[in-house]
Amino acid sequence: MTRDEILNQIRSAHADLVAALEGVPDDVMITRPVVEWWTLKDVMGHVAMWRRVAIQFVDEYRRDGVPVPLGLNDDAAIDAYNKRGAALRRDYALARVRAEFDASYRDLIAAVEKLRDADLSQPLPAPWNAGTTLEHLIAVNSYEHEPEHVAQITRWRQARADQP
Repeated sequence: MTRDEILNQIRSAHADLVAALEGVPDDVMITRPVVEWWTLKDVMGHVAMWRRVAIQFVDEYRRDGVPVPLGLNDDAAIDAYNKRGAALRRDYALARVRAEFDASYRDLIAAVEKLRDADLSQPLPAPWNAGTTLEHLIAVNSYEHEPEHVAQITRWRQARADQP
């Protein structure tokens, strides 16, 4: 995928997520669980956290030629990382999480805009698995990840609409 195609994917996934969140009152965003115990505020913080990972990978690639893996080698490690991120943001005001969400989007766009198509498509050196590219790292931490949360929010909103 080219840089411009990746940018379009990021923009589209973000627009879908913003549309899914649109119109939900602030008090509902911070109090009503959407997925397990996660509120919409938690989901926004979660998305921002993973976008920051993508930005970190881009920055490390540009600085050192290879991003540093997070060391999350299985689902349990990823779940623990997610829980730490949610716990960190739990006491943040909604405005702070929303600002982080918006800034992570802008910063990801800016980071990807600095890359060339070749940067995105060449396999990364060890310690990455053969065939892993910067494009893949950006995708799984942003535009391939966010549709899962759009679907969760959409189901939650539909279920709320069915309630009296």
